[in-house]
Amino acid sequence: MDDGGSSSEWNRGGSLSVSEVAGLLEQETLQLLKKECGGLQTLLKNNHQVFRVEGGRVHIRDWRDRKSSRADTKRKPVAPGALKTRPCWFYDHHPQRCPLQAEHCAFAHGPDDLRPSTKPRKKIKNDAL
Repeated sequence: MDDGGSSSEWNRGGSLSVSEVAGLLEQETLQLLKKECGGLQTLLKNNHQVFRVEGGRVHIRDWRDRKSSRADTKRKPVAPGALKTRPCWFYDHHPQRCPLQAEHCAFAHGPDDLRPSTKPRKKIKNDAL
């Protein structure tokens, strides 16, 4: 299988309103999301590498489109120590895999592409001391 398709071949899908996405989930799932990560909108925001929320609508992000929103143009480039340290969600989950070739994607396309992070670990505060 090809490691990425052209823009006319890769299906970026449509969009749904945030309320439509919430309506697709069971109430129990929504409550769990609220408890574990602050709710559906926070989940979408924290997974910005996969989802783009614009004008109250949820889209699957297409990394070939660098001008997909004004916020993206303000982002700092990915630190070299962070490249390929996490699996590519699209490569693992999208039926057509990632739209980017492996060398152009900041995420790992398979286990052979995965690298250990060189970012220093965050120190955990110990409130008991």
